[in-house]
Amino acid sequence: MITTVTVAAMVAGVGAGLAYKELNSASNHSVALAKTFSSIDDIVKDAKVIIKGKVPKEYRKEVVGEIVFHVYDVQVIKLYNNLTDQEIKEGETVEMYRLVGVESKDGKDMANIVAPKYQSLHEGEYLLFLNGQFDDNLNKLILIPNTPNQLFKAEKSSRLASWKSNNTEFENITEDDALPSINEADLLDAIDSLK
Repeated sequence: MITTVTVAAMVAGVGAGLAYKELNSASNHSVALAKTFSSIDDIVKDAKVIIKGKVPKEYRKEVVGEIVFHVYDVQVIKLYNNLTDQEIKEGETVEMYRLVGVESKDGKDMANIVAPKYQSLHEGEYLLFLNGQFDDNLNKLILIPNTPNQLFKAEKSSRLASWKSNNTEFENITEDDALPSINEADLLDAIDSLK
């Protein structure tokens, strides 16, 4: 139904998720196979939209074909970069489609793209690196994290200060060591270096 979302999901690692299930069907690892970034420059280059957003605890599950998403209504706190042709304003809400898995053809099982313990996001302030485009059939902008296994949340101790500060530290919420955290000042430098 949603061609754009399906193609983006394939890029994000559907094949890797299926391979993960085949190789590890009896075990429960912390992070499934997916694209991983090891530098701020690389994750910035791969994103069309970069925002600081408030992610709510609540989400809705959407299945498109066999692809399973958790959809969050994210309030945009700060817009760092927008390479889409759609306007995104600070203070408004955007939908973020987070790829979590692929259902089997019979709908009884799901190959995890994101490890089960990381599938539901905790409420809070996140630094989001998103890709997507406007879907004419749905008449809305579809935004998907550029990798399902690297999402960055503001440190608990600096969450209150982050509303005022331009130097917040965002920690990766998974156990992936490739890029454990991103500092907001370093993010701004990486964005400026691409201009």
